[in-house]
Amino acid sequence: MTESEFKDILARYEKGECTPEEMVVIDNWLDTHYTDVHPFKDESEKFIIKKHLKESVNRKAGIKNRSTYRRYYLTSAIKVAASILLVVALGFGGFKYYEYKQIKLFEVVELISSERIKKVLLSDGSIIWLKPNSSLKYPKKFKKRAERIVSLTGEALFEIEKDSTRPFLVHSGELTTTVLGTSFNINATSDIIEVVVLTGKVSVTSLSNQKVVVLMPEEKAHFNISSKELARESTPVLEPIRTDIIKGTEYDMKFNDTRLDIIISRIEDKFDIDIELEDETLSGSVVTANFTGQSLVKTLNIISKVLSIEYEIENKKIVFKPRN
Repeated sequence: MTESEFKDILARYEKGECTPEEMVVIDNWLDTHYTDVHPFKDESEKFIIKKHLKESVNRKAGIKNRSTYRRYYLTSAIKVAASILLVVALGFGGFKYYEYKQIKLFEVVELISSERIKKVLLSDGSIIWLKPNSSLKYPKKFKKRAERIVSLTGEALFEIEKDSTRPFLVHSGELTTTVLGTSFNINATSDIIEVVVLTGKVSVTSLSNQKVVVLMPEEKAHFNISSKELARESTPVLEPIRTDIIKGTEYDMKFNDTRLDIIISRIEDKFDIDIELEDETLSGSVVTANFTGQSLVKTLNIISKVLSIEYEIENKKIVFKPRN
């Protein structure tokens, strides 16, 4: 990568115009240099400081800064940006090597849906339901000590595996949605990008002005691409909207007096696993539980507790057995 190409990528990154591959590479590069430092009060402050880190890198690379920033955040950014500025000062060869290393170790996968919803099982256990005529780019394997980052074009329903040490970021046009573990839907198929939270808590950030909106369950935010306005809607999400969001997916896992063998079949389909019963008489056991939005392990733990049984996991095979 030449110096000119590097400057071009940084300039487009600041404007949110990078390709998903470039975005993943640069985000991982920036994150690598301060993942062991945690001076942030919350994710919102982290995002703002990270933005100024990028601006600092831009200035070092000779790119004119087009936005203003508060002295407080710049001061905080300088404290954690020294290593990043040093890397740039040493030349673009270091970035070229890092880019090569990231591509080799964290291969980016692109998935494009057609007229049907596609299920994506990520390496961390998260599930993404990619809606028709949409595309998703994500690392084949997430780094162990960095943010989990994907890029969405179109619409998708997310069920994110909780990991307090690795926030999950979804880049969708000019918005970044940040979560730790929750379920939500992003629709970026028109001039209005909508984010709807089903469970948990997310923060939605506009890349154009760093405005942050925090959403709780049954709340919705919209971003107008033309006016650059990001706002949280005052009325709660209605049931018809929720029903439409989960339509065609295996998100709804609520069972009422349902036989265990039926529940097992649903779990196998959702998580692409095989489940065996060591004691076949368990298949007729009746269970009432809501596994919606729960991880595979949490689902198995609930069943084990309800039926007083235990389970073993070996690769993608699970065996339920009577408790000793």
